[in-house]
Amino acid sequence: MAGVDLTEDHGGALVATAITFLVLSWVSVILRTYVRAILTKAYQADDWLMLVAQLIFTASCVFILAGVDNGLGMHNKALEQSREIRALMYQALATATYVLNMMFIKFSVGIFLLRLTTSKGYIWTIYISLAIIMIWTLVIFFWNIFQCHPVQAQWDYTIQDATCVTPDHIVSAAYSISVMTILSDWLYALMPIPMIWKVKMTAPAKISVILLLSLGIFASVATLIRLKFLADLNDLDDILFAGTDAMVWTLVEPGVAIVAASLVTIRPLLRLFRLHGFESTGRTPGPSGTARSGTQRSAGKMPAYGHGELTAVDIELAEAKSSGSGARRVTAAAAI
Repeated sequence: MAGVDLTEDHGGALVATAITFLVLSWVSVILRTYVRAILTKAYQADDWLMLVAQLIFTASCVFILAGVDNGLGMHNKALEQSREIRALMYQALATATYVLNMMFIKFSVGIFLLRLTTSKGYIWTIYISLAIIMIWTLVIFFWNIFQCHPVQAQWDYTIQDATCVTPDHIVSAAYSISVMTILSDWLYALMPIPMIWKVKMTAPAKISVILLLSLGIFASVATLIRLKFLADLNDLDDILFAGTDAMVWTLVEPGVAIVAASLVTIRPLLRLFRLHGFESTGRTPGPSGTARSGTQRSAGKMPAYGHGELTAVDIELAEAKSSGSGARRVTAAAAI
């Protein structure tokens, strides 16, 4: 630690990141809940999973903020022993919740995509990917929890005769979860493109939906940036300071993923404000000069989004609710 400025403190970066993404993620999840539960009345499993992910993310942010209050972001040697141990504990808890959080985010996105297709190939691909994500994540999660014996030795270095894994193993586990995250981000971002292109929608609507579904790529960019800082986790003697950059991106990654996945679901809200590319799926003038859907369907009572307009999306959503088969899988246009 010779030549190190013990007054350095990067805790401010952690606080700013945690608060920023807490606000952004909660706003996006609340909008998602409003659209799915109130506007479309189609709150489903993927929405519940995203809500769980948001609650876990909130816990991660709380752990980070509590850690900063105890010295997270400062040099270990600058802290008295009791504060250092508490900061290490909150850092460990934030890491554990991050791993679990990413699994619930992927589950939400995967189950959402299941409602966009009836193709067996796509369905099996999504199911297999979800199984791999679950197994991969749970193995890393429990390995992380029990990396020391006893468990609390992970942060309390005063415990005698404790055994822990090596720093290299910790870094390898961090790389492992990042690889899974990047692969699943790109799979779920690119898979919807051929799905959506086959749906009867206007070209602007298709493009807008594809762009929204591809927002998950931004989360993978955060993961790629985080990879750069994972090697710093080797410095266990000064992990509270050296690991700050990795912890910042540990917040950015799920925060961006939650916001991106929630934005995908708010097309009905955007149509409510008549934003270009979101207002319709293609209508043609009827005999009386009023608009009618390009495909003639009867769907009984139609849901409306507040302007008395019925789009093909509204019709498909109503039919999905009223028909036996449609109740199980909403078509792509209705689902988003």
